[in-house]
Amino acid sequence: MREVEITGAAASKFEGGYPQISLKDLDNENDFTNNGEWVALMKGGHFVASAYLAKEGNGIGWILSRKENQPIDENFFTKLFKHAFNQRVPLQEKGLSAYRLFNGQGDGLGGLTIDNYDGEIVISWENDGIFNQRRIILQAIANSLESYQNLYEVKHFEKGSEIKAVNGMAPNPQVEKNITENGTIYPIHLAGATKTGLEIGYRDVRKQIKKNSQAKVALNLLFDQTGFVAATIMGGSVQTEDVDQNKRAKTDLVQEFAANSVQSDAQTVRIMDIKGYLDYASKHDLRFDVITINLPVFLRSKKGNFNIRKDLKELLTIVFALANSQADIFLTTQTTSVSIRDLRSNAQDALNNTQHAFIEKEVFKAPADFPFDKEYLRESPIKGLWFKLQK
Repeated sequence: MREVEITGAAASKFEGGYPQISLKDLDNENDFTNNGEWVALMKGGHFVASAYLAKEGNGIGWILSRKENQPIDENFFTKLFKHAFNQRVPLQEKGLSAYRLFNGQGDGLGGLTIDNYDGEIVISWENDGIFNQRRIILQAIANSLESYQNLYEVKHFEKGSEIKAVNGMAPNPQVEKNITENGTIYPIHLAGATKTGLEIGYRDVRKQIKKNSQAKVALNLLFDQTGFVAATIMGGSVQTEDVDQNKRAKTDLVQEFAANSVQSDAQTVRIMDIKGYLDYASKHDLRFDVITINLPVFLRSKKGNFNIRKDLKELLTIVFALANSQADIFLTTQTTSVSIRDLRSNAQDALNNTQHAFIEKEVFKAPADFPFDKEYLRESPIKGLWFKLQK
């Protein structure tokens, strides 16, 4: 294992538990390679940690172990995966068919996530460095699973990369697999797809949406991958308006309708500019009893781009003006760009701007299968709020 000298500040940081390496942590920036090699981080002849080097976001690698002389081999990864998989046993016992098996740095290995869709296992590589080490990692994953149907992989570091069956570990690869969550069927896209079609981390939000949609008119904004539309419909909504800018979102939604035997007559699906739709809804005095919106970090619009840091309150003020009295409003996002405190503050200001009385019903955080490293993140990227408007 090659030794790489790091700065004193970096040594203190890593010994304190911080997991990601940046270029400035290296004494000599030329020591950086982007091939996933295992290295020993050293300070003045003193071992600090073993790591692998790979560009991901603002970082150049991840800590693997702080134990000196720890072999980084198949046994190391098998032990790591078995520990994480055992943490998910309670989810299996609850009968969940879709959940996250391994959540990157939150489970001890940055750059890798693993999802289970009723035995169809999807491995996501977040950088090309760890992908270069895939042989021993894939074997360790297979060794750690009690059972599985097929293994798939997708290179998230390559734009447009498709999910592919892993050679020798997918005896009967599927293009699609229906999973059931809280009585609702969701088609999961596998071999050949770029995304599976469902954000697993929103299951608690979907549960509350379904429980609070009976006999209501619902507006679902930016619904792609959320499962919120199916949750409102299967919860008994009488009508939905479903709006997204992604053309694929409509195709996926039609599949959800078919899987749940939903008649589409009462559902209006619009693929259009989101701000254009909000203008249309305002001009036509449309009002809704349930509103869901999955907020992006950035969104291009013909009527002005949206940046969650700058434009959140303005957008929410327009959205909240479409709410009936006693409406239920669900806000979600997956980003570290805003905290739950920021989300709440902007939402409350927007509600006050529309002169709605309201109560906060629930704060949504990452479920148990999405642990995060508190040395690395202050809070999980997965977050949401549920507001109930008052008369």
